[in-house]
Amino acid sequence: MRLAPTPDEHLFARTARALLAARCTPADVRAGFSRDRWRALAGIGATGLLVPEEYGGLGLGSGPGADGYGPDSYGPGGHGSGRQHLGGRRLDEPPLGAQALVALAEEAGRACLPEPLLEAAVAAELLGGLPEGADLLRGLAEGAVTVAVSLPAQDPAPGPVPTSASVSVSEPAGQPVVAHAAHADHVLVVTEDGELREAGAGPRTPVAGVDPNRGLARVAEGGGRVLAREWGEAAGMAARIGAIGAAADLVGAAAAMLERTVDYAKGRVQFGSPIGERQAVKHRLADVLLAVEFARPVVARAAYAYDHGLPSAARDAAMAKVFANEAAGKAARGCLQVHGAIGYTDEYDLSLWLRRVWALSAAWGDSTRHRAAVAADLFAPGGPSPSCPPR
Repeated sequence: MRLAPTPDEHLFARTARALLAARCTPADVRAGFSRDRWRALAGIGATGLLVPEEYGGLGLGSGPGADGYGPDSYGPGGHGSGRQHLGGRRLDEPPLGAQALVALAEEAGRACLPEPLLEAAVAAELLGGLPEGADLLRGLAEGAVTVAVSLPAQDPAPGPVPTSASVSVSEPAGQPVVAHAAHADHVLVVTEDGELREAGAGPRTPVAGVDPNRGLARVAEGGGRVLAREWGEAAGMAARIGAIGAAADLVGAAAAMLERTVDYAKGRVQFGSPIGERQAVKHRLADVLLAVEFARPVVARAAYAYDHGLPSAARDAAMAKVFANEAAGKAARGCLQVHGAIGYTDEYDLSLWLRRVWALSAAWGDSTRHRAAVAADLFAPGGPSPSCPPR
């Protein structure tokens, strides 16, 4: 098992970082969603990462309708068997979409990207095998459209179906609050009974949130066209990769806050010397670094397990989100303490990442929900899911 990024993933991450360094400065983040930046991301394949090749994407996904759902695979429906031909790989190679998404999402978190890049990946997994979603998939790959996703919350339970919280909050009933719905061209909704719908053209009511760049809006579930029925298991798989991508985003955001705070501590002079020379500051930032470095391989393991269809994939995804939530939370607290009161102010750049971390830690399942999912798997009557595929 190799969890280190491949040379291609390194190149993809460097390309994304260079683009975002030029087009996603703190001033750009404050300006919010940008169509031009979205099209630029499409130019490097970021928006079509998991979109099948026949629709113009990179073809690194394995959506519910792909051949990967076969009896020779691990887990329900055989997700991740890798028997399909994706991205020019051999037929016996697994799709590497989650691992590529981790590399990309970490850069998005590092840059505090306002665009719904993770939602595009989740939508591609939901629509990958549906002819009804062809136009939307092409639009995503071209950067012509954006999409928001609402998935039903699932209670932690033993077994291979993932346990991931919804990206929305349903209150009142039938009108979930969906991230990025305020500026998305399309909203995909998986209802409680497993029906995949494209939300109708009804009004979307903006909702205030911790992070204004998440574009929360209330969406009516009714109306719109039905894309698929009995899509609950597919929604679970999409929620799982959403949790992995969110975990990678949080790791990137935590790393960015740490880098900025180290630079601040080196330059902030108090009582005649930089505050970074004080042992208490060094220890605080060292603790943040350890948390980030411990979370990163846990996220990489979750992506590997997802791509290779390992029996422990659901538990690994839950653990990744827990570790990333804890690392990002520690980074937010530690970096804010080193900065002092200035870190709270909207005018100071650190606040952009603080808001992102606080909001994203609760999205795609908070730590409580994912800890419960891990516990449910570990203490299941039949024993925990094995960490490696059966021989």
